[in-house]
Amino acid sequence: MVADGPMLSVIVPTYNERGNMGLLIPRLSSILESESIPYEILVMDDDSPDGTCEEVRRLSVQYPGARCIRRTRDRGLSAAVMEGYREARGDIHLVMDADLSHPIEVVPELYRAIAHDGADVAVGSRHTRGGGIEDWPFKRKVISWGASMLARPLTPCSDPMSGFFAIRPSVIEGAPLRAKGYKILLEVLVKGRYNRVVEVPITFKDREIGESKLGSDVIVNYVQHLMWLYLHPGSAPPIKFLAVGGSGILVDLGILTGLFLLLGDGFIPLPGYDLKYVFIFQAISFAYATTWNFVWNRHWTFDARSVRPSGQYVKFFTVATIALIVRTVLVHVAVNIMGFEGMPEYQIALLMVIVLVTIINYLGSRLWAFKK
Repeated sequence: MVADGPMLSVIVPTYNERGNMGLLIPRLSSILESESIPYEILVMDDDSPDGTCEEVRRLSVQYPGARCIRRTRDRGLSAAVMEGYREARGDIHLVMDADLSHPIEVVPELYRAIAHDGADVAVGSRHTRGGGIEDWPFKRKVISWGASMLARPLTPCSDPMSGFFAIRPSVIEGAPLRAKGYKILLEVLVKGRYNRVVEVPITFKDREIGESKLGSDVIVNYVQHLMWLYLHPGSAPPIKFLAVGGSGILVDLGILTGLFLLLGDGFIPLPGYDLKYVFIFQAISFAYATTWNFVWNRHWTFDARSVRPSGQYVKFFTVATIALIVRTVLVHVAVNIMGFEGMPEYQIALLMVIVLVTIINYLGSRLWAFKK
């Protein structure tokens, strides 16, 4: 059967996986050929002492689509995958483990999700509807679930910890990927450029041959990796927007307090004090705080530096002003019309107003002011 369509590069990072090569390569080659998918299998081996590369080269006589690249420097799973991306010749890059824990029969589905259905990223997901895990102890399931929950603010993907996924090469072109840790997909989802992610349900099985490489060092590396991803510009925007907004409140109050202390009659105007100064001081502190928020949101929350800042600032200031007006009107209605003056009615009403105004601010910023 003649293969046609975009070429698939299957990237398999390995260390001491000789026993699995004789199972993986024949099965994978057979199913791809039966589906008429043009392919190559890149075994990215970290100089395994068990002869993994030698076994791949022996198999390549019968399966010429397979080749092994021996890596002697910068070892590690993520580094191996990234080098695989550079070595790959295909139009679609697919990453999978060598231990047969990822179902080989799903490889064509991931391929078709990109080649025919228009996805940019296709993930073999254990946590989407229809997915699951077989033969894992309860402790390991809890660790996997916890790791996924910690990463959920970074991406809507239900299984960002999956090691079984396919991408278009353009997704990572120019992306500042870090070759650290064991979860390269999360790095791609945070830093890559894409529009559509598709999740294909899989049943994850424990390895058939060899030992798991999950250990305490892997968990520590993951937590460190997660911290860097949360700090990366553009990741987890709702959390960062709230953090920036909180810091903006401190800036607003600090400047307002300083103005009253330096130029006014103390923080609280005395009876008969000219209230026009109150409004002037509030306008100054509001402008400074809004500018503070703009800079941090532009560079950190939304990473919108590719667009000229002048137009963004006007839009952001407009959104902030509208939100301030809405808050002022709603608080006035709550106090003077609905009579929410005592405790805890006033606090509850004020909290609801703040939540509503924050949502307005966030949506206006994300969908208009900082829209790329």
